[in-house]
Amino acid sequence: MTKEIVRLSINIVKDFLLQLVLIAVLIFTYQIFFSERSGRNKYEKFILSVLFGLSILLCMSLPVVLSSDYRVDLRIIPLLLGTLYGGWGTGIFLCVLIILYRLCVGVDLGLYTTTLTLLISMPVILLFQKFFTKAEKKQRIQIALILLVFYSLVGITSVWVIRGLSFMAVFQVHFIHMIISVVSVLFFTSLNETIKEMIRKNQKLQSEAKDAEIAFLRSQIKPHFLYNALNSIAALCNDEPHKAEELTLDLSKYLRSAFDFNQLESLTTIENELELVKAYINIEKARFGARLCVEYDVDANPDILIPPLILQPLVENAIRHGLMSNLRGGTVTISVKQAADAVVSFVIEDNGCGMSEMRRDEIMKPDVKKRGIGLRNISQRLQLLYGKSISVESAEGVGTKIFFDIPARPIKQSGG
Repeated sequence: MTKEIVRLSINIVKDFLLQLVLIAVLIFTYQIFFSERSGRNKYEKFILSVLFGLSILLCMSLPVVLSSDYRVDLRIIPLLLGTLYGGWGTGIFLCVLIILYRLCVGVDLGLYTTTLTLLISMPVILLFQKFFTKAEKKQRIQIALILLVFYSLVGITSVWVIRGLSFMAVFQVHFIHMIISVVSVLFFTSLNETIKEMIRKNQKLQSEAKDAEIAFLRSQIKPHFLYNALNSIAALCNDEPHKAEELTLDLSKYLRSAFDFNQLESLTTIENELELVKAYINIEKARFGARLCVEYDVDANPDILIPPLILQPLVENAIRHGLMSNLRGGTVTISVKQAADAVVSFVIEDNGCGMSEMRRDEIMKPDVKKRGIGLRNISQRLQLLYGKSISVESAEGVGTKIFFDIPARPIKQSGG
């Protein structure tokens, strides 16, 4: 008799382990492919519901058969985890899936016990789901285990009431089931929380590294702009001292507000960015006179927020390296257009000397020995912020066109 009980117990454990392996495969699939994009994938809850629903169907299709109408499986594990991590919608979907499957199997005592167990336990699980979402790692594990034990006791009680068996007899049958369920939920919840914590830390480190690199790129541009602007003013001091004084005061007044970047996430408006460009152009026009022509083509809300210092360095490059490399000078066209799909398009175009394809590739490559900032710097910043860089079209003797699109940030609110 003892050997028969041991053999039966081993077979029950083997069947439960098979179900557990299937659950683990699907849960790990979710973790590997979707957990890092948690909250950013609009189909996340749907995918989670499908994977956990598939886990339930596989468990119910491979049950531990105790008698012709008495089967036990580990559906509680995907049901509980799916509800806690997926929310009300996922929980209700999984419950409906379980009931429909039992109806397909046939109307028997198993259907009644399943329905009664879900009707009693699921409202409690759904109630605690919001507490689970807000809890820390340790509390989440505790909530999951408490709910599992509660569900198991409700299930045992339902079988006892509907089948008319003795409570101890039912408890003995479900003892192995409860032990495996508790260990499994403890393992999966702990693993899931550990993975989420590692991903959060990794994302935080990546964000800090990105902010540090953006700050470094900005720190390059600020003195670079001031150095060139002050050089231009200095060139006017001997011939046109009054003009140099006016430009210095205008530049000082603007920079007092334009360079207040105390926070890494600071943004400026299109209007402020164009004011900076115009301040720089006024200085250069005072120096180069009729050789420099500038045209503006702006059709965008001036209060849209954009990253600071993304136009001035490009305009500076167009003037210094594109137009002033030849005696006749030329024209720079600055275009800012807002598209209907919440995208702002920027174009800086000149009809200067242009450059070869080899030269264009060369200036876009990182080179710590180069003292210039320009195209590569702006391209790096846009890549870090939006995942896209600038595009450059150029031909020798024809000119250069630099363009890029960025999503329009929320418009700055004015008034009270």
